[in-house]
Amino acid sequence: MKIGKTLGFVRITGVFGLLIIAAACNNKKPAIPADPFEDGKFNPYDQELGKRIEAYNNTVAPNNANSKSGNPALYIDFSSGINKAFADPGIKEMMTNCFNTVLAQKFDVYKLGSNKITPLNITNTTQLGQQVSDPAQYADIWAPIQSAVEKIVDGDNDALLITDFEEWQKNSEVTNTAFLKIPFSKWLEKGNTIHFFIADYKEGPVAKHLYFTIFNCGNPNESSMISKLESKLGALTTRFDLSNKSYKLRTAYPVEKSGGIFYDTSGKSDNAKNVLDLKDNYINGLKNGNHFEFYPLGVDWKTIAQLHTTYAAQNQFNDFFRKLYIDLSNDDSYTFGDFDVKVSAIKADFENFSKAAEVKKHKPKLAKGSDGQDKFADSENDVFALACYHTDGKLKEQWLYKPEPVIPVNEVFILNKLLFENTRKQDHKNVEFGVSFHPGFNLKNIQDPNGIVKVDIVLNTAVPNLANLKLSKFQWVNAKHVPNIALYESIKNTLQELKPVNKIIYSYYIKTQQ
Repeated sequence: MKIGKTLGFVRITGVFGLLIIAAACNNKKPAIPADPFEDGKFNPYDQELGKRIEAYNNTVAPNNANSKSGNPALYIDFSSGINKAFADPGIKEMMTNCFNTVLAQKFDVYKLGSNKITPLNITNTTQLGQQVSDPAQYADIWAPIQSAVEKIVDGDNDALLITDFEEWQKNSEVTNTAFLKIPFSKWLEKGNTIHFFIADYKEGPVAKHLYFTIFNCGNPNESSMISKLESKLGALTTRFDLSNKSYKLRTAYPVEKSGGIFYDTSGKSDNAKNVLDLKDNYINGLKNGNHFEFYPLGVDWKTIAQLHTTYAAQNQFNDFFRKLYIDLSNDDSYTFGDFDVKVSAIKADFENFSKAAEVKKHKPKLAKGSDGQDKFADSENDVFALACYHTDGKLKEQWLYKPEPVIPVNEVFILNKLLFENTRKQDHKNVEFGVSFHPGFNLKNIQDPNGIVKVDIVLNTAVPNLANLKLSKFQWVNAKHVPNIALYESIKNTLQELKPVNKIIYSYYIKTQQ
């Protein structure tokens, strides 16, 4: 009897053990490859290519307007004497218009006085108007202008600063030192701009200026503060744009999805005209303030070369891109010189970026082991998560995107300089860029016809416009008859340091055989 029971127990536990082994086999984690992309299942050129190109461009040429954080802000100088400027009828009207526009959305409001930046609990225009109109609010001369500008610059959103830019430090007025050069330069280096709307007024016998200063984050769009306020501030002020990209770009394409490439206008159908077979996932980023376009073409480079030869006999298809215009009329900060075109193959860099972006979508499920150690959850079977992350959830160093040099491609495209110079002579507001085939164009120059070709329009030269008469508006003579040139020196030194030389201002991405 004992033997039989024992054998029965062995029999049962044997079956149970097999079940445990089978369950364990079913939960066995997949082998972790050194490179989870080695199976080739991930294709960076699939139907998501357009979105990847857009993300790539926003990484190599970021537009800060796409990544604003926090709230836009309003900073008001409450130093004694400036309330006289606020009482001027024209200035008062501009302030009211600004307040009504600014407070239509969520805003942070700050008072500058007594050497402090004080948040104001303001919920509507009436409350703010009462504060500004109350003489008791203007207790002293100690408005911390430099600290306010530094606070704005350290943030990532639009701001409006209303001040006379009189800075006092250690009981002395700053009259010569370029005290705002560092924060001004820092803001512009981040890809942002500063716009001064300058109103003249008198404080007793002293001729002074009140500055409605808009710190614009990123390339302006419809929601930007500068777009909302420029019409409110323009009538009674002098405007000065402190910017190393004061040019404006626009496209003038026949229809939204046509782009600026060559079409055979003699074709009898849309398909016949679309000789480069531009696909529907074409992207014009400029309408969102991003200076790029993506051209997915159904033809290959061999066909493009053949079309160029064929149409050249008819004096057509000499330009690959047309109808991109630049407004060079704003020379507040710089006089822009010549431009150029540079072509590069970006396959390796783009694929590295695409893989790094894909890995971010596979964050692992984490758990704690019996001794409290970090580990992947038992249910985690994603090879990307297992291969690319540490057990604490941090991404491994090799899967972080690190830009690498792109490969120059020579003798493919050049700037149509004749078109550029002729249109600039006719109208500085409507200067046309054309990207032409290089005279030595040869299919062999494109060594990787299956990769992405990036065509950049590059600003070669820019000269600070220090002869600009508007710069006189950034200096004054104070009540002690001492010239105050501190703001002027801040702007002049910023312009001299940040010359936008060899700066990419626009990019075309071309991918054939789509």
